[in-house]
Amino acid sequence: MKDRLGRIVYVGKAKNLKRRVSSYFQPSRNFTQQPKIRALVDLIADFDIIEVRSEPEALLLEGRLIKQYKPRYNTDFTDDKRFLLVRVTVETELPRFVLTRLRKDERSRYFGPFAYSSLVRKTLAEMRRQFGVLLGDARPTPAADGSYRLYDDVRAELYGHANEVTVADYRLRVDAACEFLEGKRARHAPRRDGRGRGPPGV
Repeated sequence: MKDRLGRIVYVGKAKNLKRRVSSYFQPSRNFTQQPKIRALVDLIADFDIIEVRSEPEALLLEGRLIKQYKPRYNTDFTDDKRFLLVRVTVETELPRFVLTRLRKDERSRYFGPFAYSSLVRKTLAEMRRQFGVLLGDARPTPAADGSYRLYDDVRAELYGHANEVTVADYRLRVDAACEFLEGKRARHAPRRDGRGRGPPGV
């Protein structure tokens, strides 16, 4: 949402944009009686709309835009100490994707902040399936040849990626997942068998 000078005053997301936007202009809605909402509505002069393919992408884009533009009516979202960040432990041999509220380690990469904890947890779970990366609850075990077994339970089959991987192959997965968090729309991690060989036809 923009004011008459083109300044961004609010960033939001919705599955049904028409319903979400129109709700701000319906006096009968209880939340529109709040002074902050009324002041926001008085400022709105224009809209920009960005369509994405999924709820996780919408969540990530919303967080990036709020961080970039610091809209006046999203001020509660811009405090990294209050809302969740995704931390990627790139300093470790097998980087993991974990949630944190503080930037404690300069060697790690951070994405966010994200205002909705339940949605960002859901997004991480989806990323684990899509890219075959490790979250904070994983306990990978090393093999004699230098590769790693990522999971010891049925999750290895559910995620659809090779469970035994080299460090180099796993880091390709991490790179793809980070591109997704950066908004570059990486769809899938390279699928290899842990020895660097891709499936036929790939």
